[in-house]
Order: sequence, then C-alpha cells, then structure tokens
Amino acid sequence: MVTAISSISATTSTTALDQAGATGASLKSSIAKLESQITSKEEELASAETDDQKSEINDELTDLRASLAKLEVQQAQAEAAENAAKTPTAEQAKPALLSGESDKIGSTNYDEETPFGERYAYV
Repeated sequence: MVTAISSISATTSTTALDQAGATGASLKSSIAKLESQITSKEEELASAETDDQKSEINDELTDLRASLAKLEVQQAQAEAAENAAKTPTAEQAKPALLSGESDKIGSTNYDEETPFGERYAYV
C-alpha cells in the first residue's frame, strides 16, 4: 500500500512542478495541493508501524516539501514581478537628467519685452 501511495504522490508532485510555470492562480492551487499531501503524509507517518515504512514516508515528505519550497519561491517571484510592473519607480517617473542638470535650466524664454538685466548662460 505504501508503494502505491508513494507513486501517486511522486506523480502528483511532478505534475505540480509542471504546472508551476503557469499563472499565479495555478501556483496557489498547486501549493494548496502540496500542503494537503504533506499533511496526509504526516498523518500516515504517525500511523506507520515499521521503520521501512517510516523511512519511505520521510523520503516522500522531503520531496513534497522541496516541491512546495520551489513553488513558493516561484509564487514570490511572480508577485514581485507583478508589483514591480504596477508601481513605477521614481527613476521611471522622471525624465533622465544629465549630471548637474536642473529642471530650471532652459525653462525661461526671453523675448523683446523681457526687461534688461544680467543673465548668465553656462554651456
């Protein structure tokens, strides 16, 4: 019975990893499935009678937890990319200025009616 369950869980965990490249909703779904599998394996471990069964279940738990960690990292990366796309940074919002350039440079146009006075131009 243990081998049948382990082959099913191994197939399910690889299927969950294959789905990981999909959208955030499927990532959340895959994470929920893995968490439920881990819970059932922990219950199965508690009721295991022999050391062989316990070691097999521990191996399966290790694989499931590794798969869960990978999916959580992918979900965090997807959320970070989504948040970065939504909120522009200060550098993206302002036009690029040259070193020492001010937003006041070139903002005044002088014409014939401008009063006479000292003006400096830096090139």
